[in-house]
Amino acid sequence: MSNKRLALLVLGLMALVLLTTAGCVSKKTHQAQMAEQKAIIDQAQNRISELEKANEALNKGLADAKAALAAAQSENAQLKQEAGSLKNQISALENEKAELDKALAAGKITEESYKKKTQSLSWTIAGLKKNLAEKEAAIASKDTEISRLQANEAALKAAAEEQNKKITALQKEKADLQALMDRTVSSKNTLIYLLAGLFALAVILAIVGFSRGRKAAAAA
Repeated sequence: MSNKRLALLVLGLMALVLLTTAGCVSKKTHQAQMAEQKAIIDQAQNRISELEKANEALNKGLADAKAALAAAQSENAQLKQEAGSLKNQISALENEKAELDKALAAGKITEESYKKKTQSLSWTIAGLKKNLAEKEAAIASKDTEISRLQANEAALKAAAEEQNKKITALQKEKADLQALMDRTVSSKNTLIYLLAGLFALAVILAIVGFSRGRKAAAAA
């Protein structure tokens, strides 16, 4: 082998050694970057787990709030139905008393009979009005409770939706980081394989070159 070729071969080998050394340094940097990215991914996953756990509590609270609201609305509907029935009864009895007033004025019934009947009606009407007042107070209280439960349900629903948005964003961030890691690892592996191939090729060429040089020297 000529000195020129030998010099070129040595320079090539030196270049490959330098590339390999640089690759080793780059590998350490790459590993540090991968460790950092993995730590970020782990942090994102931990945060996702925390948010999912918090979301479970929110969803349970929301389900409880919906159940309480449904129960309050059902109870209120029953109270309103009962109040409506009381109003009808009171109206019917007051109409009956009005008819007695007319009958007395027309002389169709005696004063004694009128007093006896109207006294009984008045007591019954008074009792029904008292019940109606209690029902209406219960309805007003239940309306307030329903408003509070509706506000609580809306707040829990908004909080759950906000949590879901955070979870979705973190899951996307985690997926993007994982994809970046996968691409980086793939590129690094490709570079390592390329350097290894070039180094092997250079070694083969060196062996062949030295072999030919020895044969040429022996033939001379």
